[in-house]
Amino acid sequence: MSDRFDIAVVGGGPAGAAAAWKAAAVGARVVCFDKAAFPREKPCGDGITPRAASLVAAMGLGASLTKFHQIDGIRVFSPRRWQASWPEREGIPRTAYVARRTDFDQMLITHAAATGADVRERTRVVAPIMERGRVAGVVVRDEMGTERIVRADVVIAADGAYSTLKRALAPASSINGYTAVAIRAEMDACRDDDNYYEIYTRLWHENRALPGYGWVFPLGDQRVNIGIGYLTSYRKWRQVNAADLMANLMADLPSHWQLPDLGSLRRSKALQAWRLPTGFNTWPPFLPGIMFAGDAAGTVKPGNGAGISKALQSGMIAGECAVNSLQTDGPDDFSDYAQQLSQLWGTEYRMGRVVHRVIGNPRAMHIANTLLDQPRARRTTIRVLYGKDGLASYTEE
Repeated sequence: MSDRFDIAVVGGGPAGAAAAWKAAAVGARVVCFDKAAFPREKPCGDGITPRAASLVAAMGLGASLTKFHQIDGIRVFSPRRWQASWPEREGIPRTAYVARRTDFDQMLITHAAATGADVRERTRVVAPIMERGRVAGVVVRDEMGTERIVRADVVIAADGAYSTLKRALAPASSINGYTAVAIRAEMDACRDDDNYYEIYTRLWHENRALPGYGWVFPLGDQRVNIGIGYLTSYRKWRQVNAADLMANLMADLPSHWQLPDLGSLRRSKALQAWRLPTGFNTWPPFLPGIMFAGDAAGTVKPGNGAGISKALQSGMIAGECAVNSLQTDGPDDFSDYAQQLSQLWGTEYRMGRVVHRVIGNPRAMHIANTLLDQPRARRTTIRVLYGKDGLASYTEE
């Protein structure tokens, strides 16, 4: 048996849900597959940045964000403590959030379905369909093990860092950003519900400075998301024990928080690791008949590892380009998609890849950490990230 759609989206996370919503909103026949059943867990720092919040609002879900824990700025321990609130930026709110991915992703995929996308959960995409040198659909397998062919004029692969479709198609890439390894757990903490993302800039492996950082993101109701992430540009990254780094970070946090031990987090399966492809790793991000979005294209921001805003935006652009292709020259060449991503992030990501390569050297990373702990360097960092307005709320201890 087979189905036919204008657009088939593979993956129901932020990139896939945004792509499905965007295309369905203008009347395209859209199907979106996900191997899981929503709500489902997804390892993540759970941070919804102000830019991500603006994109959610563009989807018509801005009011729904208020149910999540609000964040007013960022606090950094380098190890000196300093902080700043979100600045005024055109089109971007001065609030961020921390939202469990079980809730956040459910909200997005439900919205895509309400807009008209045919969302099919518990359905695994196992292979692309190739016809005359282009992707013409996918083979899917439902929870009963039944396989069927789904034909589509355009396929959008938003199936994550371990994309099944990308592995099957093996596209050559002229860009290969570095990957970050991350591990996190959500847990109770005996502390007040704070309104700042907390960043801990110093990670060590065998007394060598690692390119990465630790975080504590408050979820509200005296729960927190605690984790660490580091780059594979560090030559000995395979020798790093991420769980040990996590334990070290937790040991350095205030004892009155009464955090659980790592063993109990493991037993409850709260401790989860994943990889974040940064700075593009599929370029161009398309082949005839298919576009790659979100983690499948390596769109995670090199500067801080933020992935949700980039997933949402790349998904929206892919959905729009898919619809445009059906109305114009056809779905064989998605150069417009690549051009938009390049205009948005090309320069930033190119610089990010260079920085990642440099700080993969522990000595360079140590120098960077030392500089970041100097008042002038901190102020410069805030100015670069948020402009002069960012300094208005800057405080240090």
